[in-house]
Amino acid sequence: MKSVLANVKKVDVYADPFPHIVITDPLDDDVCSQLIAEYPDLKTITNGADYGSNLRFSYSAKEVLKNGVVSPLWQEFVRLHTSDAFLQEVIHLFDDQIRATYPWLERKIGRLDTLKAGVRKIDNFSTADVLLDAQICVNTPVVSTPNSVRRAHVDRSDKLFAGLFYLRHPEDDSTGGDLEIYKFKGRRDRFQGEYIDEAHVEVVKTVKYQRNVLVLFVNSIASVHGVTVRSQTKAPRYFFNLVGEVNQQLFDLADYQERSWLGRSAPAKALRSLKKLALTK
Repeated sequence: MKSVLANVKKVDVYADPFPHIVITDPLDDDVCSQLIAEYPDLKTITNGADYGSNLRFSYSAKEVLKNGVVSPLWQEFVRLHTSDAFLQEVIHLFDDQIRATYPWLERKIGRLDTLKAGVRKIDNFSTADVLLDAQICVNTPVVSTPNSVRRAHVDRSDKLFAGLFYLRHPEDDSTGGDLEIYKFKGRRDRFQGEYIDEAHVEVVKTVKYQRNVLVLFVNSIASVHGVTVRSQTKAPRYFFNLVGEVNQQLFDLADYQERSWLGRSAPAKALRSLKKLALTK
């Protein structure tokens, strides 16, 4: 089996507004179709929990590799995307951009081409330099008012890279649920927690929610992205979430908070919001 990066080259990397790739058909069509056909059901991904409208649930690599509930194909797919080989594919693709974004990083964690991978929630930073996760994810059916599962935001500051591989089911009749990539209109200190009002950013690219489409990016304060409103539908939104986590805070989100939002309750409000971000996947 090949990874989603097997045929991606450095020339495929977009530099603006932050380093990223958007790749159509990274997997052979038959493999993609089989992954969709064998996608775990909602009960598995939600661990049997009750779920509401358009909520995200993630089945982590730890759960996939330890519980063995999903198909052998999915286990192999997750194992591949939490391996040293996959980490090095990411590094080879983005090494120039990582060094430009974080010129101090190699002094902290070691040369990029020597970094060792571990599996998040199984391994730790005593034996690994980067903890990878490969989550089988779902946004539950939209059964109430159409809404966005997550608007313009940045990811946690310990993520070196993040990615989404879309596996839209052929019977999904919904509209929306697309990924938007933003750039700042002006100053960056306009965040409210991890979110930013869309008055302060503008859309530079929209990646449609379609089968066999990959988005992967270097995470930084500039990596603002969000999901468009999804229409009412009985269909779940399927995607494979890729994460590379380091034992460093790559940027301090507290430095970019909007003063008018913080106001008098700045310390408490900022702390609550940033703690919430720290717990998100």
